[in-house]
Amino acid sequence: MTYWEDRAKEIIDEESKSDYEIAQEIQRIVDEMNEDIEDEINRFYARYAIKEGISFIEAKKKIDAVDVQMFQQKAKQYVENKDFSDKANAELRAYNTKMYVSREKLLQAQLGLIVTYAFAQIEQSMYNYMESAYYRALEQQAGILGETLQVSINDVKTIIFTPFKGHKWSTRLWSDMDVVRRHVQKTTRHVLLRGRHPYEFVKDLRKDTGSTSYNARMLLLTETARVQTLASKRHMLDQHGEDAEYEFVAKMDERTSKTCRSMNGKVFKVKDMIPGVNAPPMHVWCRSAVVPYVGNWRDKFFAERKGKYNLSKFTE
Repeated sequence: MTYWEDRAKEIIDEESKSDYEIAQEIQRIVDEMNEDIEDEINRFYARYAIKEGISFIEAKKKIDAVDVQMFQQKAKQYVENKDFSDKANAELRAYNTKMYVSREKLLQAQLGLIVTYAFAQIEQSMYNYMESAYYRALEQQAGILGETLQVSINDVKTIIFTPFKGHKWSTRLWSDMDVVRRHVQKTTRHVLLRGRHPYEFVKDLRKDTGSTSYNARMLLLTETARVQTLASKRHMLDQHGEDAEYEFVAKMDERTSKTCRSMNGKVFKVKDMIPGVNAPPMHVWCRSAVVPYVGNWRDKFFAERKGKYNLSKFTE
């Protein structure tokens, strides 16, 4: 095994540890979202429920202006207290401008705001993680060859938001949010207005949002692999030119995919590096890596100098 292959395996192990930490962060946000939804539903139920549950008439009653004001203030604080993306802020601000005429509609809005806020946090965490992953990739490549780093923040943003397979990761994330938000609001209405206890809804919610956490982690780790591949490509081209080569190094264990196993050890031109084609990610959850390919420099060194030097005159 070459030095470069050893270094690639170290990089893969380092990234696995970082991936675990961000996965825990995403799960924390989703768990907090579930708890907030549960609290909101329980408050609603305790306030308006009768023996048979929440009656249709009670749910349709006009809401108190104070309730609306408190809710809109909460939405405003979410926007002011966090440096979210333009998309996230637009989604959150929408709750300040809508009119709510019934208790049912206000509850749906409250739950929708909780979901939106959670996804805004997930988006922010994902961006921050991909940004740090970009810098880690540059440091790893520079560390391999003992080079210095020159980084433009615009380059980082461009790579992070480059579409992969026709879509931006942030667009995929907000599409998932729409699905979760609609599901939460629809299920809440069915549960509460049919006399069922909120516990039944919460139990189903935690089951459904398990896929939310899974999908977010899958999206993040796949996109992070893409970001790091493009960071490595840019660095190799800048430092070594278009004739530079790289080696595909797979994480070899019992879970290694057939695709990555077949790619392991193959060498390509850096200028031809394309994520999903001949570089990570080759599939979701892909944790393969790329490293500079130097080849056997000793053979090349002596081959280029063969016949140029006569050592006989130095012999005794």
